[in-house]
Amino acid sequence: MKRIIILLFVLGTSSELYSAETRYIRDELYVPLRSGQTTQYRIVHKGLVSGTALVVLEKSEDGKYSFVRTPRGIEGWLQTQYLSDSPAGRDLARVANRQLADLQQRYDELNKQVKQLSSEQKSAKQQFSVLASGSSKTSKELERIKAISANAIQLNEDNQRLLEENQMLKKEVVLTTTDNQRLTDNEENDAFLNGALAVLLGVMITLIVPRAWPKKSTEWA
Repeated sequence: MKRIIILLFVLGTSSELYSAETRYIRDELYVPLRSGQTTQYRIVHKGLVSGTALVVLEKSEDGKYSFVRTPRGIEGWLQTQYLSDSPAGRDLARVANRQLADLQQRYDELNKQVKQLSSEQKSAKQQFSVLASGSSKTSKELERIKAISANAIQLNEDNQRLLEENQMLKKEVVLTTTDNQRLTDNEENDAFLNGALAVLLGVMITLIVPRAWPKKSTEWA
């Protein structure tokens, strides 16, 4: 046990010697993290959830085990077969859905602003009409008319700008929805291919094993 602790300490203090890279727990698994390279070593983490990002610090000589660090700083060994170069498709789809929800929220907020600016612009035009009809008013009232007119122009420009942003957000929503559908389709295709491979493997075993198995002799020696 003391040797294991010393080994882990040396590995931790010299981690800069290794080329750190980020990998992810693949599929829906709960992978245990151990203090050594076999299942006989002590478990330092009961189970890493699929999609967990890990920093690979070292690999065993045969490449079957990897020494990794979790986002919380826990270090240990696990089988390299559980690692993947990229997150699972369902995790990417979850991120895309979250981005889609954020874009939808921004779209709703901008839509409210557009309606508010349109209402203010309408009110400003009404005030302008009322003030313009009173040609016999004082110069102070004429200055107010100019100010309201300028405000209406500014509101119109803001309205146009928000409409353009609204259109851009709609395009982003469509693109994100398309990407989300593509990720979902890819995940379903992967599941279908895995099932097809399993059926094909079963058929091959059924055809090959009986032929490879030696027949029992029916004659006496």
